[in-house]
Amino acid sequence: MSRKHYLFKSGPFIFNIETPIKGVQRYLENHYHNQFVSPSDDVFIDYDVAVEHGPLYRRLFAPQAVFLFNKRSPFKPLPLDQAHAMLEWGMNWVISSTANQYLIIHAATLEKDGKAIIISAPPGSGKSTLCAYLASNGWRLLSDELALVDPKTLKVYGLARPMNMKNKSIELMRKYYAPDQFSAVATDTHKGTVCLLKAPQESAELCNIPAEPKLLVFVSYQANEACYSEMISPAKALTEIIGNTFNFGLLGTEGFETAKRLVDKTDAVYIEYSSFESCEEAISQALLTQRLACP
Repeated sequence: MSRKHYLFKSGPFIFNIETPIKGVQRYLENHYHNQFVSPSDDVFIDYDVAVEHGPLYRRLFAPQAVFLFNKRSPFKPLPLDQAHAMLEWGMNWVISSTANQYLIIHAATLEKDGKAIIISAPPGSGKSTLCAYLASNGWRLLSDELALVDPKTLKVYGLARPMNMKNKSIELMRKYYAPDQFSAVATDTHKGTVCLLKAPQESAELCNIPAEPKLLVFVSYQANEACYSEMISPAKALTEIIGNTFNFGLLGTEGFETAKRLVDKTDAVYIEYSSFESCEEAISQALLTQRLACP
């Protein structure tokens, strides 16, 4: 059983990952090779995680994998073929549970021409799928899951990690990405069928560069409907951002003030869409003109 260690940069963090699981090794070597860093005395490891085989008695029947953070397992074991997906979920949990130097919003973040957008939406609204489309179309991916807002500068940091595609979105994205950008498919997960889509190379290489947020976008996918959009008041935007923030209560006054300042310095729009192209056009017009007009 050959164990391997991987050291890579994800936004402002450096992860050290250890695993003996071949499927996870292949996943990391394909999806993270643009972010690998060489070990040295100057490299500070923020997070030490591992993905291990489950209990020995399960090796022959229904083998499992276990996620470890600082040598402890915060989750129950999952089927072995979900190990690479569990690694991503585990890393999200580690960051959202510990990186309280940031206001952590459950949102996708992308940047184009020096302007960042924060796309916030409840599960099932098409947020990650829209994010993947935009990342394939000239936008720099920061994250499809976590927006890290610096309370001091209000700049948003990304992670440039693989994007989590679920169910029908997997096939939708195959027209925009090469086959080797897709991970093995994990079936019967708590999120359905899951596939991890590799971050574009440029996004991965620029993963440590923050961006200036200019627009808050709240989206809802509505099949076969015309694109609809409207500006959102600062009060409504603030309520939505607070509701989608992982550590708002923990940060207390600082969390509220950061969210308020973020809303004050950005525009906020709500978009219902059925096509990626119309949604992107609406976002682009909002950034250019401060008005929203769907094509």
